[in-house]
Amino acid sequence: MAVWSLLSARAVTAFLLLFLPRFLQAQTFSFPFQQPEKCDNNQYFDISALSCVPCGANQRQDARGTSCVCLPGFQMISNNGGPAIICKKCPENMKGVTEDGWNCISCPSDLTAEGKCHCPIGHILVERDINGTL
Repeated sequence: MAVWSLLSARAVTAFLLLFLPRFLQAQTFSFPFQQPEKCDNNQYFDISALSCVPCGANQRQDARGTSCVCLPGFQMISNNGGPAIICKKCPENMKGVTEDGWNCISCPSDLTAEGKCHCPIGHILVERDINGTL
């Protein structure tokens, strides 16, 4: 039994002497942990970077906080995801935007917090006519 424990102790010592220096030379890194709900309104949570990233000009985070959308009163001109969208101010006579956010329209009544037309009870929003014209 004593021989076995002596062999076992030597094996552990040999293992530590051979492999421990290699483990000590390993590179490590860390980055601060951020949660999506901690991002500001003008930031979105980039899941590839696991951090809050600022939205571009005239933008804010979307409802899920994982992308950016145009501010109310601005229409989307280009959308490549994340902050890679371009927003343009709507004309004064067309403060609302279509449900998809790509076009400016005039609203018969109030706007929602997202800048979309809000219809009274019993009414529906018709953004385009039968020909597809706004």
